[in-house]
Amino acid sequence: MKAVKTQSVSRGRALAIVAASMLALTLVLWGCAPKASSDDADSTASQSSEATADNNAADSMYPKFTDRTAGLFPDTYFNENYLNTGNRGCNACHENLFDKMVNKNGYTHILSYVGYDKNGTYKDCEPCHRGHMTLTGPYLGDAMHASHYSSEMFLEADGNCWSCHAVNSDGEMGEYQFMLWEDYYDQAALGGYPWLADDESTRAWVESRGYAGGYLTEMAVDTDPQIEVSFAQDATDADDVFVVNNWGPDAIDLDAISADDNPLTITGVNNPRTFTVEEIRAMPQVEFTAQQSCATNGEGGALMENLPMAGVPLSYLVEQCGGLVEGTNAINAAGNDGWAAFPPMDFQLELLYEDTYVVTQMYGENLTVNQGAPLMLVPCGMPGAQWVKHLGSIDFKVADQFMDGPTYAASTAPSPKINVNGMWFQNDGITAKVGETINLTGACTSWAKFVGELDTIRFSFDMGQNWVEYKVSEEVPDFDKYQWVNYSMDWTPTKAGKYQVKLDAVDTEGNHITNPTTLFVTVEE
Repeated sequence: MKAVKTQSVSRGRALAIVAASMLALTLVLWGCAPKASSDDADSTASQSSEATADNNAADSMYPKFTDRTAGLFPDTYFNENYLNTGNRGCNACHENLFDKMVNKNGYTHILSYVGYDKNGTYKDCEPCHRGHMTLTGPYLGDAMHASHYSSEMFLEADGNCWSCHAVNSDGEMGEYQFMLWEDYYDQAALGGYPWLADDESTRAWVESRGYAGGYLTEMAVDTDPQIEVSFAQDATDADDVFVVNNWGPDAIDLDAISADDNPLTITGVNNPRTFTVEEIRAMPQVEFTAQQSCATNGEGGALMENLPMAGVPLSYLVEQCGGLVEGTNAINAAGNDGWAAFPPMDFQLELLYEDTYVVTQMYGENLTVNQGAPLMLVPCGMPGAQWVKHLGSIDFKVADQFMDGPTYAASTAPSPKINVNGMWFQNDGITAKVGETINLTGACTSWAKFVGELDTIRFSFDMGQNWVEYKVSEEVPDFDKYQWVNYSMDWTPTKAGKYQVKLDAVDTEGNHITNPTTLFVTVEE
């Protein structure tokens, strides 16, 4: 295994402006309703004492914005007193946004479980809520602003615009971008030099003014990291499989649509047929493993997994129906819950037909309700939105229009897809010691049915200036393009400090993770 150090490749400064940022202020205040207090002039001393205790509890629940701190960043005067980095962003107050996604009154969120012990962040929520249209979550900007500023807890913590937002100046002189903190905090530009990542002379200037490493935040850098990395395509532990139901149990009878008496009907073939679940389970089963990622999984998001399954190739079922009608070029499918593989229009045939299975089992057992029982359509290499749970019908068509691969790859509605992605299994803030090896793990994915297959996985320990690269084809014997590639990295730090360890993946078409996935690591003496 050989690491190749290369200079970083700039992929632009895609920092969101306020219109995009405010669309998904995330679900940070589902649990932050204003705390009730008593104005009763006849309150007893005991009641007054209890109210005071409640107020103190509210004060201590979230850090005060005016109690300046550096948080994950180096403990410098600039980070604490100018940027106040430790008191900004959703996770400064809400350690895990996944805990805030249950409405106090109303329907249950469709995402009910996330594995890997990962804490939810703004970037887990933003892609789905950016669209605020059919197939996505609602626009949250107004709701989040109103709920924050009507919350006594937020106000008592001295919360304000800068608790959540930041300003950059990327562009012509005098142009500014108002954005969410999470769209900015791990960029080299943080602090006031917008083009620092690509401007070596400016980094030298900044360092000459006393800022270590050439960054105003003075993040520690390791230009020659002592690392050993191994790669595999392991199946996800069953306990880490995320659970998303297209509709929550409040909106639909999940048991009814998952029952074995729901048949599968195939139309648009020479001999349309309806199969029982028992008939399909009795057919020859193919065992395989494929990665599933939610279509709106965010940058570095935890909604990805590698699933061992068994099922019947869709092509085999079509053979039982006399084959495809001549000229067939499109396909769609629907579940018993009404979910369609692609509601706006049909898909190009190859995308949902080749390397596609009607799955009956996962982890060696018949599908459960949360897994999409009794049958699930699994088109390998496609986003989870096209994995039709509770499969009820498949319809082949001769269509004038359909969604093809290149168009789907470039589409940004109802929300933009991250076609190549990667995650760390650890949460920000993990600690290590100088001279002692720490193990960092994670996985990378690509939707290989309509973009390239994974080609390169790389890591940076110096804010993205240099990368240690690994070719997937050389590191993973018998590489399967439809599975994720998981990695295990042993790093032995040689210097104390607070680091941003960055992960990037590149597919065979040159697509990168939109922004490298950052893990904050504190190395102590």
